[in-house]
Amino acid sequence: MASATEKFVISICEISVAPESQNAVCTLIARLYDSLVKSPTAHLDAALGALTHEEHSLGILAILSAKLHQLEVVDAGSGKRYYSVEVAALDKLLAQLDSFVRAGNMEHVRYAVDTYTEMIHRMAELLIHRKEAIRGISIVAKAVERIRTSETLLTPTHADLCHLCLSAKSFQAAFPFLDIDITDLQKPSSQAAYDSKAFLLYYYYGGMIYAVFKKFKRASYFFEIAISTPASVISAIMVQAYKKYILVNLISNSGEPLVPKFTAPVLSRGLKTHAGAYQDLYHSYNSSVQSTLQATADKHRPIFERDDNYGLVKQCIKSLYIKNIKKLTKTFLTLSITDVANRVHLPTSAEAEKYLLKMIENGEIYAKINKKDDMVEFHDNPEKYNNPAMLAFIQQQEKICVAVNKKMSDMEREISVTPDYVSKVGSYSADDDMAKPSTSAGMTSISENL
Repeated sequence: MASATEKFVISICEISVAPESQNAVCTLIARLYDSLVKSPTAHLDAALGALTHEEHSLGILAILSAKLHQLEVVDAGSGKRYYSVEVAALDKLLAQLDSFVRAGNMEHVRYAVDTYTEMIHRMAELLIHRKEAIRGISIVAKAVERIRTSETLLTPTHADLCHLCLSAKSFQAAFPFLDIDITDLQKPSSQAAYDSKAFLLYYYYGGMIYAVFKKFKRASYFFEIAISTPASVISAIMVQAYKKYILVNLISNSGEPLVPKFTAPVLSRGLKTHAGAYQDLYHSYNSSVQSTLQATADKHRPIFERDDNYGLVKQCIKSLYIKNIKKLTKTFLTLSITDVANRVHLPTSAEAEKYLLKMIENGEIYAKINKKDDMVEFHDNPEKYNNPAMLAFIQQQEKICVAVNKKMSDMEREISVTPDYVSKVGSYSADDDMAKPSTSAGMTSISENL
């Protein structure tokens, strides 16, 4: 008698012969998936050998998903899930997943993109649980690259890639994806809504990665998207993103408000409630008094350390020195380095000189240090905006603006023809017509009165 796995393989091969049969394959998988999960691993491996990537990618996807599902163990007390697997079995499974991600027929897989997403997510969770996240980075990067239909499409798997990179402290694989501005979201294969948790995690993890590399402007942008995403309730991800949003804005001296103006009021109020210590730090920073900022950092240090944000707080303290030195450039043309140290409350003139040199190197100020007289001379920005490099930069920014404008126009056209939008606009038009007084009725009334 044939086993459940053998019956599954036979059914997959029979159905796959017919053209446009992928919906039928998805239906079959949904019906037989539980039996695959209960099948012995050896049977599943044998089934994989009987299927080909080109013709039976959905069948292979179901089997690999079942193998990962078998490794999942749910703790009876906490309800949390973890994974149990032997080293040899894990090595074999990762090799099978890598082969599928690289050679699978993605045209077929997109019929069951939810299953594909969940499979990659389970693999990422498994490797993070075993503290072997680095083994999954290349697989997940390739999974994202192959399943997306355009570079600007965001998939739930993007968040898994960023999570793996953070866990492994190996970030380079994430930047080719993070550096591309997202304009589209991957639609689920079922009728379910888009996974908002994966959306928020992508921007939260992405912001953390940029913060590690001190790209604070870009990190702020990612955290801003996470906290301003339309929602009716606040999530824990939003709260943590908000805390880091405040810190990276202080470090970059951007002067951004505590919450973006376009954030929903219910979110704005809730975020402030959950981040009192960070708001105190924000106000202390804006006082420009170093001792006040240090006192606030010391007061709330246990909270900052609990949130793993104390490293960013220390950078905020350093950035206030930079902010105050920049203020001096607007007031003085020349100043002794000792005077700089005294005015910004640095402990020694040597420390002040170190800050000045670093700021000159980074282009944050334009100045010249006279070591002989222990003086610093502040200059205006020497850029005249008349060189080829600046022209190329401006042209590049123009292209970006044109592309954004085109994308906005395309999105507006797409939205304007959606059934929901048309029905909504139609209902408003009908209400307006009902509210308008009838001209003919008005004229009749006037005639009768005359």
